[in-house]
Amino acid sequence: MIAVRAPYAWDRVLEYLSWRYTPGVEEIGEGVYRRRVGEEVVTVGYGTGGLCVSRPGEADRVGRMFDAGCDPAAVRRVLGMCTILRERVKKAPGLRIPGCWDGFELCVRVVLGQQVSVKAAHTLMGRLAARCGGVDAERVAEADLSGLGLTGGRVRSLRALAEAAAGGRLRLEGVDWAETAEGLAAIRGVGAWTIEYLAVRLGRDTDAFPATDLGLLRASGAGSAAELSRMAERWRPFRAYAAMYLWAVSP
Repeated sequence: MIAVRAPYAWDRVLEYLSWRYTPGVEEIGEGVYRRRVGEEVVTVGYGTGGLCVSRPGEADRVGRMFDAGCDPAAVRRVLGMCTILRERVKKAPGLRIPGCWDGFELCVRVVLGQQVSVKAAHTLMGRLAARCGGVDAERVAEADLSGLGLTGGRVRSLRALAEAAAGGRLRLEGVDWAETAEGLAAIRGVGAWTIEYLAVRLGRDTDAFPATDLGLLRASGAGSAAELSRMAERWRPFRAYAAMYLWAVSP
């Protein structure tokens, strides 16, 4: 059991992940997250007292992925004061920022999601996982990525990302986020939006905020990224949680 501070909007977190998991590797259903790890399947659920993990050795990873350290009361005190967020916070108290099990896997999913719908990106991720037998840097770097429905530019970006991660030039875990962001910026096809979004979910920066994100612009009613950035100043130091509320909860 991983202790968390109540409330915890577990169903909302799973709902957000339900179109962002890796088919064939991860599964979400009946209030449970499942992931294939080698020959085992790790399950994570939420019950009275915290997160229930079937494999205790993965508790640290699960805690990071499901934002166990969040203080929802502190988030509510800041975001609940804002008109545009107040009703969202009331509807989903304790919303967390879903992280990831594997950093490279999330990077691939985000690159696949550039300029396509969430549903299309989910489909592409499933095809890639099936082709490669999973989504790790070495397999993607060596795989034939033709016939998956990817543009030539997207294939080149994925290949460069995989080669950088496999070769150690891009470190996604265990280092300062600034180093990871610098490595990502050096990869052609990985732009500012991708890095800003990854700062939220991979970098676990509670104040990261991708102001150019179209979903955030629509949900906030801001007319431009500059206007949204100014609006978001009121949400510090929890701008990443504000982004999650705008993405995941309708008013």
